[in-house]
Amino acid sequence: MNDKIHSTRALWFVLFLMTLVQVLATFAALTLAAIAPAVAVDIEIQVEFIGFQVALIYAGASAISALSDFLLRRWGPTRISQISLGLCGGGIALSAVPSIPVMAVGALILGCGYGMTNPSATQILMQLTPNRVRNLVFSVKQTGVPIGGMAAGLVAPGAAEAFGWQAAPLIVAASCVILIFTLQRWRNLWDTNRDPTARLDASAFAALAMVWQVPTLRWLSIGGFTYAFTQLSISTFAVTILVIEAQFSLVAAGAVLAATQAAGIIGRVIWGLIADRWSIGDRLLIIIGMMNLAGAFAMIWVGPEWPVWTIYLLFVAFAASALGWTGIFISSTVGHAPREQSGAVAGGIGVPVYAGVIFGAAVLSALAETMGSVSNTYAVVMAVVAFGLVAFTIASRSVR
Repeated sequence: MNDKIHSTRALWFVLFLMTLVQVLATFAALTLAAIAPAVAVDIEIQVEFIGFQVALIYAGASAISALSDFLLRRWGPTRISQISLGLCGGGIALSAVPSIPVMAVGALILGCGYGMTNPSATQILMQLTPNRVRNLVFSVKQTGVPIGGMAAGLVAPGAAEAFGWQAAPLIVAASCVILIFTLQRWRNLWDTNRDPTARLDASAFAALAMVWQVPTLRWLSIGGFTYAFTQLSISTFAVTILVIEAQFSLVAAGAVLAATQAAGIIGRVIWGLIADRWSIGDRLLIIIGMMNLAGAFAMIWVGPEWPVWTIYLLFVAFAASALGWTGIFISSTVGHAPREQSGAVAGGIGVPVYAGVIFGAAVLSALAETMGSVSNTYAVVMAVVAFGLVAFTIASRSVR
């Protein structure tokens, strides 16, 4: 009994720290999106182009995910978490420089750090997590994404108005440095299986090959691409839609963004509990897709004539599904892989998932002017979600 209690306490302690890493990484990734109008005015670009900054972040994340197997073997998951925070902090600090080339480099560096968060956390958590609570554990860990987004929505606009838009990125960078030193205490305890002699060779990409060769993982990766595309659409463009098209103030729009992230937190936990209670994680991904389809359709019609409460209701309901899927998605993914390779496979499947964010940011930013508004681009989001529903349906059938 004492061993069980000790194991449970260890699991929740590690889960807390890994969630905190995810919070800061996401806070860094979404900081500029939360203050996009202020940044656009200062560096004299169109506000919609913030989507390209997000695309660069996830380009770095996608590239580094392909190397997750090697990185974890060479340095261990705790050190990789520390390196992740260092890159996120350094990248967002560079993004505070009002120069487009410097901000682009900062976005790529930040993305490399962001892409390391899931593989390292998965590797540590799978060592402690029993299958009966796997969906819940990974859903709780993934609440770090909406919590980070909520922090961006609450902190960044206020800091921008009080001290200038550069203040918010620097706050995040300082927070990353603090957590790096905090994690050092447990580095030797959690990284005992690392191999300092590991070298970068063709085997470093084995996890990516596994994802594509196993039919269930392949269809899950395709579905993950489409759902990441959808998640990006609300996380990155919510403030822009609210300020430009619904005529909200920057702070009021930030409050709505924070509400959507809160909905994402609650949604992830509830989806995780349901998935573990009835063992229906794969089928829940299909239900979530149906909700995404309805939310994307409603977003097309957002305008200044909408009552405030209606806008809050739409964004919160849409976020519960669009931001709530990743925990059970990761759990489903690692459930089809050897436990000792869970971190590497999480990194391998992260390549197409992050690619969904890259294409989402670039495509929606490019189409906004052509289609007349950012909200009109949600017709494209609807088509992408529909394709994802097909992919997850095939994946679920292949499992059964």
